[in-house]
Amino acid sequence: MLFRSSRLSTTMRTPAGARLMSGAARPMTRFIQYPFDKTKMAEVREWAKGVGLKDLRAVKGVKNVELSFCPGEGWLAARYIFNDLDDMVAFPDSEGYKKAMEAMATAPHQDSSRTPHEFKGFFLEEI
Repeated sequence: MLFRSSRLSTTMRTPAGARLMSGAARPMTRFIQYPFDKTKMAEVREWAKGVGLKDLRAVKGVKNVELSFCPGEGWLAARYIFNDLDDMVAFPDSEGYKKAMEAMATAPHQDSSRTPHEFKGFFLEEI
């Protein structure tokens, strides 16, 4: 009985609706894929090299970037891992991001009939 009442008092100290998350910085991830002509893999690779998309790896707070092309469906994808939420939030203000977005806006072989898909969330490095 004593055990139950001590557990109850601990539970009661947590306000209802409070989030039980650590305040420590956690790695964040952003995945985005842009639609391209699936028959133009070689051309898209050359374009991506020429506009400096790999320079996104040098942006402060970016831990890792992977760029991939899916010739089956025609997607150019970027998967980022950021050191923490603050770095992910600051990313769109970086020069590297602005340069990449300018290049994407004028990219040849982009499929304008489809829209980009984006996902942002916690990177589960323990899995």
